[in-house]
Amino acid sequence: MNDNLTEKELHKIIERRSTGKTSFVEFLDELANSGVTEYDIDVATGEATYKSEHSELKTDPQVDFVISKDFDRDQALQVIGNMTIPFLDFLREIANAGIKTYNVNINEKRAIYLGMNGEQIVEQLQT
Repeated sequence: MNDNLTEKELHKIIERRSTGKTSFVEFLDELANSGVTEYDIDVATGEATYKSEHSELKTDPQVDFVISKDFDRDQALQVIGNMTIPFLDFLREIANAGIKTYNVNINEKRAIYLGMNGEQIVEQLQT
């Protein structure tokens, strides 16, 4: 993270998003203003890796979801389109659709969701 962002401050940004105090767009803005350029999410555990130009910070696992072996693109797109649901519900639903991991690139305003068998959904983020 940048020199000004501590792990505690990052967790405050994450908590505001997970409790619904900030929208997804506001969450991305806060991360960008803190020097975060992208992050990866492991859907099965909820573990996130936040990356900046010179460092990265990994969060602790939050859940233990089973990823569906059957990739359901339509279900995944429906869940991805509903960014107003709580984060852990979002993870559960995309796990059920067969998504195992995703990457959000804040600078490129793009998210890439990966399925169990290499399937991919690319989303241009609205900001």
